[in-house]
Order: sequence, then C-alpha cells, then structure tokens
Amino acid sequence: MDVTNQTHVEINLKAIQANAITLKKHTGSKLFAVVKADAYGHGVIPVAEALQTIADMFAVATVNEGIELRQAGIQTPILILFSPLPDFAIDIVNYELTTTVDNWTLAEQLNRITIDRNKNTQSTNIKKTKIHINVNTGMNRCGVGYTEADKFIKELKSLTLLEIEGIFTHFATADEEDKSFAYLQLDRISLVYKKTRDIPFKHVANSAASLAIPESHLDAVRPGLSLYGIYPGNDKPITLEPALSWKARVGWIDFIEPGEGVSYGLTYRATNRIRIAGIQVGYGDGYPRALSGKGEVLIGGFRRPILGRVCMDMMVCKLELTDKVTVGDEVVLIGKQENEEIGVDEIADHVNTISYEILTNISKRVKRIYT
Repeated sequence: MDVTNQTHVEINLKAIQANAITLKKHTGSKLFAVVKADAYGHGVIPVAEALQTIADMFAVATVNEGIELRQAGIQTPILILFSPLPDFAIDIVNYELTTTVDNWTLAEQLNRITIDRNKNTQSTNIKKTKIHINVNTGMNRCGVGYTEADKFIKELKSLTLLEIEGIFTHFATADEEDKSFAYLQLDRISLVYKKTRDIPFKHVANSAASLAIPESHLDAVRPGLSLYGIYPGNDKPITLEPALSWKARVGWIDFIEPGEGVSYGLTYRATNRIRIAGIQVGYGDGYPRALSGKGEVLIGGFRRPILGRVCMDMMVCKLELTDKVTVGDEVVLIGKQENEEIGVDEIADHVNTISYEILTNISKRVKRIYT
C-alpha cells in the first residue's frame, strides 16, 4: 500500500505485455498498439516502454500525443489515427510521425514540407513522409468515402514525397451482438483493398473485431481496450488480465445516530445507529459522482455501500459494526481484495457509460504506481 498518497492506481505492466502477446498470437497479425488518451489512463510512457519490443506500431489520436512519445525516446513507428489540421504538418515531418490523411490540403502541406526538409539536409537519400488513408465505410465521423477512396489515392500518388503505407477503416458496431453492419463495412473496405494491393498495411480490427471477427485481422490489428485487460463486448475467446487497480484509504471513522444524514444535501439518512467511514477520494480524482448512493467499495475483503453524495475529494461508506477497520486501511475502488472484485465494467454499468470513460477520467492527481 502506497503511504504517500491518499489515492493511487497500480498498473501491472507485465499484464499489458501478456495481453499484447496473447492478442498478437490470437490474430496472427502485426500489432498496432493503441495508446491514445494517456494509454487509456494507464500512463502512456511506461506503457509504450513496456510494449516497445512487442508492438509493431503505436497509435495515438493527436500529433501532440505522438510528440510526447518521441520526446520520451520511443523510436517505434507512431500512427496518428485522425487526420490532423494542416498546421501540424511541420511537426509530423520533423518528429517523423506517420499520419492519417483524409483531405488534399493536409496531403499537399505534408508533401511541401517534406520537399523542403530534404533540400535542407546533407543526405543524398530522399526521406518520404509515411501516411495512412482513413476510409469512411459507414461510421460517418471522418475519412474519405469508400466510393471515392480509389480516386483519392491515385491523386495522392502525384505527391512524390508521400509514401502511402497503410489504408484502414474503423468499425462502428463490432462490439455489439449483431455484427451485420460490421460485416457490411468489411465488404466495403474490401472493394477498396482490391484496387490498392500495393499498399503494405491494410488494417480494420479494433479490440472487439480482433476478438470476434477473424476475417478482419488482415495485415495488422489495432487493439486498445483489450491491451489493458478489458473486454469490449461479450466475446471472450482469449484470456486477458486487467492491468489497473484503483485504491484509496480510510480517512475517518465515526458513528451516526438515527435520523442523521451524510454528505452534501443529506440525501442519505440513517434509520438506526450505524458506523461510517470517510474515504479520501472523489470526483476530483475521476471517481464518478453518479455512483452517489449506489456504488460499492471493498474494505477488508467485503463490499461496502457508498452513502450519500460523492464529493470532490471525499466520499462516505457504511461499515458493519463487526468490521475491523482503522484509519489508513486500504480501500479498493477498482480491482481485487481477498475474494472480492469490482471491475471497471461493473462501475461503468452502474453509471450508464462505458469502461473507456471510467479509465480515461481518472485524473492526473491520482498517482500511477507501476509494478
């Protein structure tokens, strides 16, 4: 138990490595490890360092996320999954990032800056900027329309300092029971692939498709959530190990009498004399306020209910009179304690959201401890 922080998360890097190896073996494809949003709240630099010898490429959402990895010494290829604004072209070239392109303006800017860079170097070897093409097959949030992709790619080939290394799409429903639309998207991208056989990397599979749609594995897969040991849907053909545990500490213990309330608004009132514990964590740390009055934590190996509203820095739970709990004792918000476990999915279900949001909302003031 970390004694320097009131709340912290523990990240098991070996679990992330094991999950990556398992996914790579299961799919038989190259692994583009998705580490955007601070590696889904797990800490992007330690995670990337742990996966350097396993991942064939890292995938991020923004240019700044890619720069952060480069400045940390990560030399593995880095793919920006979304087409950035043309203003970022100079950073993409300077930091040797591979970017997604879905518009001509960005492509021209990248080509122009790459030409200038080659003019300003002493090397006789021409260095191109690698790009991937995002094809919109029905998710309709970005990308080149699948009926226009072949024409767009042919036009891009006139920009001689760009190297089209990959072409991909993203599934909208691969994590749902009904995968008919996912297969429709796969059919649409396959029509594009037939006309672009010379492009090295064809990739479509997110975590859900990596687990449930073998036909989608192609040259590479792009797992995100599953790297961290969480299943995106009900398909569980392989064993994954959750990598993150979130812990806090008991900060205060007392009794309250019948009729007394707890926390802001006194939304909970005791009907009999009970023992309660204040826990030093709250929505300022990223713990969902929506769990007020309905969430649970683990103390001493037992589930204990949250009473009243979750505050910014504290919350209160009910103890049994027989609980042997003292100030400073460990509280588990996510993870295992003795024979009990609270998973990320359970918390997400309680607040009607998804596990991705729970993980990425854990704030920076919650210290990450790596094991």
